[in-house]
Amino acid sequence: MILSHKRTKHGQVWTMDFIIGLMLFVVMVLISVKIIFDMYPSQDSIIVYRDAVHLSDNLLSAGYPSNWTGDLTSVVLPGIAENNRINNTKLAQFKNIDYYRAKTLMHVTSDYIFFIRNSTNIVNTGQCIYGYNLATDANCNPILTTKQYDNLARIDRVVIYNSTVMLMTVYTWN
Repeated sequence: MILSHKRTKHGQVWTMDFIIGLMLFVVMVLISVKIIFDMYPSQDSIIVYRDAVHLSDNLLSAGYPSNWTGDLTSVVLPGIAENNRINNTKLAQFKNIDYYRAKTLMHVTSDYIFFIRNSTNIVNTGQCIYGYNLATDANCNPILTTKQYDNLARIDRVVIYNSTVMLMTVYTWN
């Protein structure tokens, strides 16, 4: 008795294998493209970060004119420091500049706050935070959850305040 195997497909099970393989390939290509595009920040987040850097640089300058505290109407650039040392007079006068005018003078489009802090707490330098009128808790910490924003940037800069090394933290958002 001779056994014969009849093959009807002759290795032609390729349609289902091909379709599954093609679907896996397309899914992997789509995931790869999404990962690549998510690696690059959006234009808005670049602007917010640039504003944070620009604002922190301007704040740590002497400002222009360098004696701008005498006449707030003639200030061109309100800097609050000289050689990374916070000038208490300029810091106190900064809060008297209207927020939107300060934003224009600083050449930033993002909303912002800044504050001085040591390694553990925010230092109350006459007010807790400067810039946008944002709520703070009992320890002077800004409550950022009350604001809706798409992009948020934070810059920490080392400063000297009252002969003590501290950090100036700048937040910008849009």
